[in-house]
Amino acid sequence: MSIYFDNSATTRPFPETVSAMVAAMEEGYYNPSALYGPAVEASRTIQKVREQFAAVLRVRPEEVIFTSGGTESNNLALMGFARHLRGKAHLLVNPSEHSSVHEVYLELQRRGHEVEFLENDESGCVTEEILKRHMRQDTAMVSVMHVNNESGAVNDIETLARTAKTINPNCMFHSDGVQAFLKVPAVDLKHIDAYTISGHKFHGPRGSGVCYVKKDSFIQQILFGGSQEGHMRPGTENGPAIIGMGAALAQYLKHHEEYISRILAVKHRLYGNLSRLGGTRLNGPMIDASAPQILSVGFMGANAETMVNALAERGIYCGTGSACSSRAVGKNRTLNAMKVPAQFMAGTLRFSFSYENTLEEADIVSAALGEILTRLRRFRRR
Repeated sequence: MSIYFDNSATTRPFPETVSAMVAAMEEGYYNPSALYGPAVEASRTIQKVREQFAAVLRVRPEEVIFTSGGTESNNLALMGFARHLRGKAHLLVNPSEHSSVHEVYLELQRRGHEVEFLENDESGCVTEEILKRHMRQDTAMVSVMHVNNESGAVNDIETLARTAKTINPNCMFHSDGVQAFLKVPAVDLKHIDAYTISGHKFHGPRGSGVCYVKKDSFIQQILFGGSQEGHMRPGTENGPAIIGMGAALAQYLKHHEEYISRILAVKHRLYGNLSRLGGTRLNGPMIDASAPQILSVGFMGANAETMVNALAERGIYCGTGSACSSRAVGKNRTLNAMKVPAQFMAGTLRFSFSYENTLEEADIVSAALGEILTRLRRFRRR
């Protein structure tokens, strides 16, 4: 038996996701751009999924662009807006963004733009006060993620976007919603120009995603070659991935309250157990103030990589942080931005949950960690 506590890295697809994709590949495989009947039906099916996401986001269907996932969506939004910029622009970004945002900003900096990093408070959030300290009347673009993928900190992006637009109405505000979508309450996107989603974070397929692009924003296409997705994302649509993502959305919405309740119960149980081990630190906001599915805990006198490997030997899987940068040992921007003490930073683990996890699993994981920590700490004292 294995225990999977790394659901922020990826989730197991729903059976409904897999069934929808198989049907799309075996029966609805036609190119949606073709003109004959089955192809037109494939196009209509994709449009229905677009309308599903538009309804949840409370936006217009034409503002929903299908992509290959969060990384492409973030690049489309940020690099697509950067194509509009002329001269040296002032750009603001949260220091603890996912690498698919952070690296884009570094690239824009290399291209001559003035990139400024905001701060995080001790809970890992960008507050309105922090944004006001850095925001200028000529600030062209701001990016602050909705939920931090490592700490679970939830940013008030509605307030941040409204503040940015008050100072500069022409500023583009982008938010990475990959860890937020379906996990925390939806926000009003009225002042937000781009919001990104990844299908495999809510039991959809990998290689599927959404980029909300507000109508009349200055975001331009960054790929060329076709008229698909309103010219914003050319190339034959990945019908099976889009349809699978739509099936996952429908399944999650059908059981939303039940799933979130289960996830929160496991999170509370695990942290309650771990906090009794001694030498532990909760990274990020208090349990109920953070996203329900993410728990970051630092363990004094231990090394995160060693703990991950020791747990994996017992069939228990968790992470040390973002899956996209988990091998960059000692270079955790999120923990640095929160000023996590060094004695806890080296031993920080990220646990992330899904509806499939149980209270019994939380007890097993905490007991295993207790044994591992006892051995590691005894060894360090020698």
